[in-house]
Amino acid sequence: MQNNNEKKEIETQLKFFNDSLKSNNSFLQMLFDTVPNPMFYKDRSGKYLYCNNAFSKTILGITKEQIEGKTLFELPEVIPKEYAEIYKQKDEELFDNPGIQNYETKVKCADNEVRHYNFYKATFQEDGVALGIVGIMLDITSYKKTLEELDRKNKMLSGLSNTDFLTNLGNRRYFETTFSKKLAYLNRSNQEFSFALIDIDFFKDYNDKFGHQKGDKVLKKVAKAIRNTLNRENDFCFRLGGEEFGLLFNTNSTEDSYALMEKLRMNIISKEITAANTSIYPYLTVSIGLGNILKSNKNFTVSYLYNNVDKLLYESKEKGRNQTRMKNFI
Repeated sequence: MQNNNEKKEIETQLKFFNDSLKSNNSFLQMLFDTVPNPMFYKDRSGKYLYCNNAFSKTILGITKEQIEGKTLFELPEVIPKEYAEIYKQKDEELFDNPGIQNYETKVKCADNEVRHYNFYKATFQEDGVALGIVGIMLDITSYKKTLEELDRKNKMLSGLSNTDFLTNLGNRRYFETTFSKKLAYLNRSNQEFSFALIDIDFFKDYNDKFGHQKGDKVLKKVAKAIRNTLNRENDFCFRLGGEEFGLLFNTNSTEDSYALMEKLRMNIISKEITAANTSIYPYLTVSIGLGNILKSNKNFTVSYLYNNVDKLLYESKEKGRNQTRMKNFI
């Protein structure tokens, strides 16, 4: 009699356990399906034991029943083999180091849209052995787009902060930053470069005679001539203030450097901008001071080189303008 009572008690407990298990399983499945993020869990072989509606509909575009009990390799119609290989590799990494895994990747969804997702995955274990993986996917596409837009605007603002508003050349701030980088690179790699200062001759007289509005147009024309002459990737052109421009560029030799400045000087004359004082020269001209920085030298600073090339520019002015004065810095 006691044995029958014990048997009934065991049967009652087993029924309660099974009912609880079914109830818990139903609760977990309901919880999974309520969560709007794609969720899944799969065993050690990669077979999906369960997934929620967000995963089946949004990611693969098929029913849960078509997914459960299969690996990604058994669903080639919805997931290309190369993607299945990638996900398997990530799973293996997690099984090799049981715990939590987090990574970001692009996912081609059921609607053929490519979205950015953060994967949060963890192993579930028994007696220290990883039996499978639970995963949840967080759609961060909007967040990524916001970051990209912010980055674009930051670059635009950075460009504006480095650009002279009138001529669209670099401004003095950008000039000093670029010059410092060129000197640092010279110290590391012995990459020679040239620095030139350009000043429009009699520009004050031009403004006084024709007005500042036409003076601004001349600045734009000269800036365009500078940019058209120095248009290589490593040519940097700046308006340093007023009618003064600065150039930083690489050349093969000091002869090439001088020839390039003479070409620029003649290109500006060829614009045939009427000069303020036509008795000196019929067209607007520029004076140029040119320095070739050929060796690394601890005394070479931006201010030192600027002041010395400025002296060359002053010599050009003093010797009659419309010419280039050059010096090599070694």
